[in-house]
Amino acid sequence: MIAKFVFILSISLFAFISAQQHINVDELCSLAPNALILQPNSCSDWLRCPSSPGASDMEDGSCVFGLYFNKDTGKCEYKDTVECPFESRSKNVCTGEDDDSFVAVKDECNAYIYCNRGEEIKSYCPSNLVFNPISKSCVYESQYKCPVSKPPAENNALCKSLPDGLFFADKQDCTKYSQCKNGELQTYSCNSSYAWDYVKGTCVSIDNVVCLPSAKKPEPELKVCINRVGPISDGISCSGYYFCKKMSNDTHDRKPEHFNCPAGSFFDQQTNSCRDRLNVKCTLNRCEGMGNKYVNMAGDCRKYILCQNGTPFTNGTCPNSYYFDERTQGCTPQVVNYAACMA
Repeated sequence: MIAKFVFILSISLFAFISAQQHINVDELCSLAPNALILQPNSCSDWLRCPSSPGASDMEDGSCVFGLYFNKDTGKCEYKDTVECPFESRSKNVCTGEDDDSFVAVKDECNAYIYCNRGEEIKSYCPSNLVFNPISKSCVYESQYKCPVSKPPAENNALCKSLPDGLFFADKQDCTKYSQCKNGELQTYSCNSSYAWDYVKGTCVSIDNVVCLPSAKKPEPELKVCINRVGPISDGISCSGYYFCKKMSNDTHDRKPEHFNCPAGSFFDQQTNSCRDRLNVKCTLNRCEGMGNKYVNMAGDCRKYILCQNGTPFTNGTCPNSYYFDERTQGCTPQVVNYAACMA
């Protein structure tokens, strides 16, 4: 009798611990700071999430006997008027089952019910395991193909604790946010160039957003195409340029495609073409693609730059009446008037 009691107690404790792994309070509060939620696996315990990440103003409480916490109204109400998502009001699955038997839970792959004298005790398999109704045990997913996928179960778990109508962060994509509607998870997207700030609880400019740590942060919006259509220098290198597409909604191209001119040529904004590097005036890094050679200095055809691994290393000046010629890699008395070095 004592051994059986210990076994039942172990099952009950395992049910509590596993359930906490299944629905994590910290995760819920990270999605929705300052939200008033129903604590997982309870009908009467509530929790006020911290107002911001790291804040110490979290509060929890419990409704008095006979009352359940209504997550949608944020109040303790008579339990007969509250539908608790963690309370099963369906037919007792242990009816007709042998004592100490295990039964699968419909639509929850990692959950099962332990039958103790006709009473249901719900529990969950450890992380990454599912319940096999044939072997009556928790096994790896590769050993048993569950008819229900994990995401619906996870979504259902979120909406069991979070109130209907509350907007909260998406765990994976910072440009998206979610809301529970009638217990079902709905996902939305912020407008272009905006993302969900999980601290402020609204869509803000990508430049100023604070994303949920687990969510992928969008790349900063490129503004080179404002009031422009067609090719434009990337402003970083002499050979790189963007091509700005004409948008149909009267906005600028926020994700223009980037290109580089072939080796030996630079992008010329005046002709919108790639030209011989000596025929293009560029004040950026002219050592680009030149390895350890010498190049003309922009603005003075008598001066030159010694490149080292494609970056400027040191400068020099040819003697009086001599000009530097990048093609011959030396100073010459012949007048050099490449566009690359003209003032």
